[in-house]
Amino acid sequence: MQLHRIAMPVLVAVVSASIASAAALVPPKSPSTPAAPTQARTPVSPAASEATESALGTAFTYQGLLRNGGNLAQGNHDFTFALYSDSTAGSQIGSTQTALGVAVSNGFFTVALDFGGVAFDGTARWLDIQVRTSGGGAYTPLLPRQALRPVPYAMRAVNGASQWSNDANGIDYLGRVSVGNTSNAGAKLQVDNGNNNSQALYVVSQNGPWAALVVRNTGTNGWGLYDDTSRYHYLYGNLGVGQSNPGYPLDILDNVGPGLRILSTGTTVSGAYPGEGVRAAMFVHGNTGTGIFGANTNGIFASSDDARAVTAWTNTGWGVDGNNTGSGCYGVLGTPNEGVFGYTPNTSHPAAHFLAPTGGTAIMCDGITKTKTLQILGGSDLAEPFDVARAADAAPEAGSVVVIDPSHPGDLAVSTTAYDSRVAGVISGAGDLAPGMVMQSDAEHAHGDHPVALTGRVWCKVDAAFGAVHPGDLLVTSSTPGHAMVAVDAAHRGGAVLGKAMTSLERGRGLVLVLVSLQ
Repeated sequence: MQLHRIAMPVLVAVVSASIASAAALVPPKSPSTPAAPTQARTPVSPAASEATESALGTAFTYQGLLRNGGNLAQGNHDFTFALYSDSTAGSQIGSTQTALGVAVSNGFFTVALDFGGVAFDGTARWLDIQVRTSGGGAYTPLLPRQALRPVPYAMRAVNGASQWSNDANGIDYLGRVSVGNTSNAGAKLQVDNGNNNSQALYVVSQNGPWAALVVRNTGTNGWGLYDDTSRYHYLYGNLGVGQSNPGYPLDILDNVGPGLRILSTGTTVSGAYPGEGVRAAMFVHGNTGTGIFGANTNGIFASSDDARAVTAWTNTGWGVDGNNTGSGCYGVLGTPNEGVFGYTPNTSHPAAHFLAPTGGTAIMCDGITKTKTLQILGGSDLAEPFDVARAADAAPEAGSVVVIDPSHPGDLAVSTTAYDSRVAGVISGAGDLAPGMVMQSDAEHAHGDHPVALTGRVWCKVDAAFGAVHPGDLLVTSSTPGHAMVAVDAAHRGGAVLGKAMTSLERGRGLVLVLVSLQ
């Protein structure tokens, strides 16, 4: 017997099948959305008069075309239908439906299937169909599984088995609901009143101990209420923040962190106290101590986009100080002896810490910088920036060996000659090893785009075709542009030594860690 599929309109889910017999099954032709041309093209439903009196149920009609070899099948056949969540694998949905003695006339057959309303929850479903001649032997599965079109889902919505469900308290819906507009993908419930002269949402309660509206966000750092559009907000009575029984128009209580944060884009306030003529978000006056309530706790944090975030005046003391009792570190802005002072009693904690993004400046000093010990953590070489000219077929890049460029005073060029006594260094930055210190000046012939390591450790491009390189070997320029090589000719290496190799390279070209030491 053979399976043959015909192209049909899309209104009815139709399957083409083959029956189990001595003949081999033939795979179906290219899939389409078939339907029997001589049958009704919508699912069988009760009459219109009955539809108003009883529910439609969850059954739907399924039709197919069965061929035996090249002929249309005839006679009675047995079918099984199973619902799956995938076209080839997946899980079975509900129980298997069995239809025995189904009449097949000129290849066409019709069955009623009912997997229940819960089987269709909006996700795709496929039918697994097996067939045999009535009373015959084993069933033969028909491949591939047949995709179900939206008809059963429409039945589910009509008969009431919709996405709404009942529980002990009312009805539930797990999707999104919109009133006055289409549903919003960013909101479970949306109420859109447009420009109507009425309230979009009105919530009333006459039971005092109970809130008229409760909003909770249990997520970490979640927002309870958010409004970035409205110009005005009106509240009558007392507002409690951290207070369940506020006694003032604004009553704030926070036993853990700061109780109030105020931001301002600039407001000039005049008053009897010094400093109130400047722009400030808030003025706090304490007669004793350093906190809002006169206690010895720091109670103010301030920030400003275009002016001083904190202004502190003193005649003999410190302007602003910050202390950490856990580490013992503290810092001061405005002491009698310096503008900024930092102290740490712990060798693991810095007295000052400045951060900047990659390529940014963490500290800028215009004047003399004094230090007892300077420890550099970013790299292992001392470099200066140079403009570097490219060779005929080699552009300057990290790891390239460079020489003094006689055509451009103060500049360098990519090396191209073996044992070149003009050797100047290696462009720093190869192998993820950044320059340790870059000395730069705005004077003429003292700047450029490439940091060149003049001393220290740096990864260097080496060509081992002129000889294998091992730790301790002297390196000189080679005829390979931008590459060094092992110095095997002692008579010519004088004044041309770039430095000493610290890693090996047996063959080919690659990077070698070099201790730059011009000789």
